[in-house]
Parts: sequence; structure tokens; C-alpha cells
Amino acid sequence: MPKIIIKKDFATAEKVEWWKKLQYSIPDPDKILQDNGFDYSIYRNLLSDPHLWSTIQQRKAQVNQMGWTLVNDENEELSNEIVEVLERIQINKAIDQILDCTLFGFDVEEIRYDVINNKITPIELNQKPVEWFIYSNENELKLRKITGGSYVFEEGLSLPEYKFILSQHKATYQNPYGEKLLSKVYWPITFKKAATDNWEKLLNEHGVPYIVARHPSNATETQKTIIEQSLTDLLNDHVGMLSEEIGLEFKESQKYNAGDLFKNMIETLNIEISKAILTVTLTTEIGSTGSYKAAQIHRDMLEMIGLQDKKIVERAINKLIEFYVILNYGTKIKYPKIVLEKKEGIVDATVERDKTLKEMGVKFNKDYFVRRYNLQETDFEIENTGEK
Repeated sequence: MPKIIIKKDFATAEKVEWWKKLQYSIPDPDKILQDNGFDYSIYRNLLSDPHLWSTIQQRKAQVNQMGWTLVNDENEELSNEIVEVLERIQINKAIDQILDCTLFGFDVEEIRYDVINNKITPIELNQKPVEWFIYSNENELKLRKITGGSYVFEEGLSLPEYKFILSQHKATYQNPYGEKLLSKVYWPITFKKAATDNWEKLLNEHGVPYIVARHPSNATETQKTIIEQSLTDLLNDHVGMLSEEIGLEFKESQKYNAGDLFKNMIETLNIEISKAILTVTLTTEIGSTGSYKAAQIHRDMLEMIGLQDKKIVERAINKLIEFYVILNYGTKIKYPKIVLEKKEGIVDATVERDKTLKEMGVKFNKDYFVRRYNLQETDFEIENTGEK
């Protein structure tokens, strides 16, 4: 039998680039972070932009609006336990947090446990700041140990088992930190803010009418000062006192097309932001002249993004389920897994399956319908069983 390497990589960075043996961790290759001392606040501050925030919510909504169900749930008692776990950790909140990995490249959730009914049970998922973590040369996630030292040469602390859930967005061997969508909107938002500031200055300078006062030719400097102060009061307080000898004239400022330049620039940058977060935004680009076909393409692209993002969420939640089962039942038991789908798709598929099982002679009790279809016991009765 030939000798082969099974569990380890032969081609490693340390062998190709010998100096990397001196490093304890892989530096984040994000150029914007590198230039700003790996300060993640520059990305968090971007979230105050209204257009960016709305596109993020639009993307997250593709997954948040989905319902969830359990597959491989033949063990009814265990499935009921899993449902209780997911409800206890507020699964909708957890989904929203996990999806932040698309923004920051990766997301780390720390699990808080408690003992409930003699079982080690997750009670909360706490999202931790991504800058608290680094990756070792073996791409192992670790907690940063030296907060004041060099980012590249730090040695991190190993994380305990069954305590953390890692979600990554398009991570690679060379970049385990993942692809950050916020890095793609950093410059558009920076330019947009500068354009907005300059537009505001333009409005302040040219958006208010000028007031011209004509004083007598023999007016003293003191009288001129009083006139100037009266004009200032008129602009600030809308009240001024001037003698009838002084003529006032209100002049509109010249029309400046420069304002349209700022407006067009901001609209263009908003389109670039939408593209970065939502991939394609035809309805944004074509404005009021958009066609039904363009809108349909836009919806299809959002659905495709939703399908990608839901897989990230499913992996994370199923890892939580796996931890629960291992800690309480060991590694050999088969456990249910969560699947996210459009709510109507879940109901349709379940109904078809239940109809088939009923035709095969399977009888369902009331607890099953309450759990499977999210109903209340008072909503229905089961015929020919005597159950209520």
C-alpha cells in the first residue's frame, strides 16, 4: 500500500515562505483594515448610512422571512427538545447575527449553557466582536491574547470545544477571515459623505437670498455698523429695524448646476452600494422607467442571494444542534437538522408527506400538528380519535 498523507496538508505557507514560521497567526489581508490599524470601527461606522442599512435589511430579509423545519426527525422526543432549544435562544435574533458574517467576513457566536431537566442546554447565543479573534497558521480560530501587540505576530488562545460557532463568508485557505461586503462599500460611502458635506456648503452659500442695503452717502462708520447689525438680526431673527431712508433689496442667488452634480454623484454611489450588497440592482439603476422584466430579474437575484445566505445559517444552527446532542446523548445518535425554506414551501412539502403517510396507515396525534404546523391546540380537533 503506498504511503500517503491523509489528514495533513503537504503544501503549506511555512514551506513555501520560510519566514512565516516566525508568525503565530495569519494576518487579515484586508487592505483597508491594514491601513487603519485593523480598527473595525471604520466598518461599523458605515452602518449609519441610510442607503447601506436599507440594502442590508433587504438582503437579510430574504432569510428572515423564511420558516424553518426539522428533517431526520424520526425521534419525536429529541425533536421536541431541539424545538425548545431553538425557541429558547431566539432563533430569529440568532439568524440576524449570523448573517453579519457577510458584512465582516466572519461571525463568532459564543454559546451560554445552563442545566435544564438534567441536560446541558444552550440558552443564548452571544455575538462577539470579530476583532477579538485571529486565525493560526493552521487556520484555527483563536482568541487574541496580546491586544496591544503586533497583529501579525500574536499568539492566540485556543477555544474550548462546544462553546463557539464560527460562520464564514467565502473564506479561503489564504484568507480565513472571509470576504467583507463592508470593505466593498467603504470608498463609495466615504466619497458619498464628502459629496454630501460639499453639497451642504453649496446650499448654505447660495441657497439663501442676499439682502442689499443702500445707505446715504454721508453715513458715518457708526451708522454703517448699525445698519450691518440690523441686517444680521434680520437674517437670524427675521426682525430688523432700519430707517425709511435706507433702501432694502432682496436678490435671489444665481442658479448653480453644481448642485445637480452632487446629486448625481450621490445617486451613482448609492447604486454602487446596492450592487456590492445585493449583487445586481436593476430596479435601482433604471429608476422610474423600469420594466416588469427588470423587476423580475431583481427579485430572482435576491432569491439566489437568499439561498446562499440560508446555507450559512443552516450550518451554524445545525452545529448548535450537534453540540446539544453530543453533550447530552453522545456521538452515535442520529439527530435532526434544521432546514430554512419559504414558509409556503415548507407547508406544501409537509402536507404532501403527511398525506402519503396517512394513506400508508400512519395516525398523527394532536401534539404532532401543533409542532409541525405551528398551530394552537384550540385551533382544531382530530376526527375519529376522540382527542381534543
